[in-house]
Amino acid sequence: MISVRSAMSRSIIGGRSSPNAGSAFLQASLPFPSSSDESRTNNSSPFVRHMTSPAYKRYLKKQQVPKGHVRGLKPSIGAIRPGIQVPNLHIAKDMGKSFSEMENEPLQVIAEMGNHNARYEVLKRHIMAVDEVNYAEAEKTMQKVVEKCKEGLFMYALPYRIGIAIALISGIGAIPMVFDLNTATVFNDKFVTMEYPQPSDLDTILETGAWTWNWMEPLTGTLSFSLLTLQYARQQLLNLGVKPFTGRVLSSRSNKLIRAFPNYNERLLSNFVESYPMHGRN
Repeated sequence: MISVRSAMSRSIIGGRSSPNAGSAFLQASLPFPSSSDESRTNNSSPFVRHMTSPAYKRYLKKQQVPKGHVRGLKPSIGAIRPGIQVPNLHIAKDMGKSFSEMENEPLQVIAEMGNHNARYEVLKRHIMAVDEVNYAEAEKTMQKVVEKCKEGLFMYALPYRIGIAIALISGIGAIPMVFDLNTATVFNDKFVTMEYPQPSDLDTILETGAWTWNWMEPLTGTLSFSLLTLQYARQQLLNLGVKPFTGRVLSSRSNKLIRAFPNYNERLLSNFVESYPMHGRN
């Protein structure tokens, strides 16, 4: 039956009468348009039934542009001609210059990629929809959100600032501790009390480093191994889904903002907190 119907359909589409008896029977029994039916319609396509189907009507409805709506009418760079196409002046003038000029779909895609300015714009439009206010009034609410997001940032960022200071001091201070004879001598007298080598063995900075490495190697080696194991433990926590310190900080800040603005979407508020710089300067 399938082969007969396929043969019949090919004959109908090609505009040829089929000598096959089964094909002729199906053509007479099933509501396929004949050549005479096609001549009575304005549509050149032989398939008429799909024009009245609900799916086709929905397709036509989507193609209709409401009055005053400019979506879908933006100029685009065509690819009809061969070679690399370049934009014309009309396309260049139509290009947006900020996130406020973008439509919702591309804006949400960029926001999900972690761009803070895009998340700022998404949250502002969400405020417009929830509060039913204009863009300027939503900006005032956004300033309140930003101020709330800044609360307690100094204490949240303090452990990071301490870590940065320790890392810089240790990294820079290790150079004179190893290669500077005066610094090494003071450190040795107060903390190490190792015997001094012959003066001829301390003529260059490399010879000084060979002497100071006797106590610097255990210190730096132990610290390096400790950092390595801590990093490995942190990665395993992430694999288990346990939030490290930064994740807990972000979760605490997000919950505080959600409690302050319960009318707005929790995910959008959490995304805003996640991308907001912890140093407090946006």
